[in-house]
Amino acid sequence: MQTVPLISAARVAGLARLLDRMGLPAERYLERARIPVQIREDPVGFVPGRSAWTFMGEATRSEGPRDFYVDIARLSDWRRGAWVRPLAHAVTLRDAIQGMCASYVREVAMVRLGLDVNGPLAWFWRRRIADVRGWDGNEPAEQYMLSFMLEAIRAAAGSDWPPERLKLESSSSGWAAATTALPGVRIQFDQTQLAVAIPVPMLSLPISIAPHPAPTLEGEPPAEDLQGSLRQVLKPWIAGGLPSQELAAELVGTSPRSLRRRLAEEGTSWRAVVHHLVFARAVVRLQEDRASVREIAEELGYSNAAHFTRFFRRRAGVPPSAYREEIEHARELARRPLS
Repeated sequence: MQTVPLISAARVAGLARLLDRMGLPAERYLERARIPVQIREDPVGFVPGRSAWTFMGEATRSEGPRDFYVDIARLSDWRRGAWVRPLAHAVTLRDAIQGMCASYVREVAMVRLGLDVNGPLAWFWRRRIADVRGWDGNEPAEQYMLSFMLEAIRAAAGSDWPPERLKLESSSSGWAAATTALPGVRIQFDQTQLAVAIPVPMLSLPISIAPHPAPTLEGEPPAEDLQGSLRQVLKPWIAGGLPSQELAAELVGTSPRSLRRRLAEEGTSWRAVVHHLVFARAVVRLQEDRASVREIAEELGYSNAAHFTRFFRRRAGVPPSAYREEIEHARELARRPLS
């Protein structure tokens, strides 16, 4: 079971960029949710699911109607997502949904998608595997996921296809009662999952979903232990400076003391987690070949370049300047034509 419910930073970054394009202060809502604002340009690692939910809840409260996210997928760049790639090879709607179910978990580890056929209807469903009771942003998150599920179906059924039946986790007094976007839809409320009914013959409809030509990130799979989850959660923060132990504990929903104890139970420590993050970030920055060693050292929180150099040499076997030269030499060799 996932130690910390996670969502890929790329997924949250896409939503933040969408709010930016709409002229909304996404940076403000990211900060309120304790999400590093730099993920919009550098969406690496993962974000705690609770923080992502809070981000959506903050935007909804500040920007308007309770159904703020109902039509959001039509405005978004959802084809940029890594989970869309398998859909490009789909021939039918069934193929596309099955591909979506298999790949989506790599970006949103706290949910599962599935397709069940029951008589004349198939149910395309999303079920949360994390306990989100009491989380802020549950209703916006449900709307956001529903909009993506509908867009996938409409890629085969047509842009105006309306579902006849829905199952919602929200109550009958929730967001669905206030929206005009679901006219005539039969809705079952207070369900254990979000689900869209699809007539079974529609599963055979041909489909064409070409991913966006822009490069997408092939993210690592979500970790299944605390130290791995912690590294993924803190990776978006490291570009802005070393995260504190207090921040790390807050993000994973525990106290600093419990964090240290649980890391010790896994045979590691907070210091080891930080050193891993610092070294990984240093390697990336040295390969970019823009900043000096002194500038990288300052960025990573070192008081001087000599301390950083000693740390890097212990991890890599060579000082950072030599590492950079080795990378450049390897690139030159790669560029040479075969004789």
